[in-house]
Amino acid sequence: MADVPLTLAVISTVSPVVAGAIPLVIGWIREAGHDKRAEAERLARERLRLAREKRGECVKLLRLARDFRVLVQNTYDSHGSDLAANAQQIRKSAADITDQADEVWFMVPAAESAANSLAIEAGLLAATLADIKNRVHGASLVSPDFTKFDRCLEEFRETARVALGDRPTGVQERSG
Repeated sequence: MADVPLTLAVISTVSPVVAGAIPLVIGWIREAGHDKRAEAERLARERLRLAREKRGECVKLLRLARDFRVLVQNTYDSHGSDLAANAQQIRKSAADITDQADEVWFMVPAAESAANSLAIEAGLLAATLADIKNRVHGASLVSPDFTKFDRCLEEFRETARVALGDRPTGVQERSG
């Protein structure tokens, strides 16, 4: 019977410690869960920021390409000193498209080929219209052909949509 009082003494000494530790353990478990949720939310915010940045780089390239197209069209319609000034602007605009295509390549590698094709076509159009041999008597001799450029622009737009995870607006999810 001597063992019973010793057992009671150990239990009575240990039980307040265990009872006091239970809220601490529960708090620690809750804190660990909160930390995991906070980390998951931080990662989700970072992914969203990166996705927006990628989208912004692609949109910027599209905007530069469309502005370039308008500039080329306006240059073809211009004469005299405006033609020479626009030729410089066209070369600068084509260089900006090439720079932005490089940015897109780093941010959205899946769109690299389409972005490079667009930059190459812009460079070819710029070289043709900016060439002084094609600007005789203050007027453009060569009419710009946007067929390949427009095709590259559309290809880039679609490639970027797929690479960024966008679905075409006409496609709906099938349930089943």
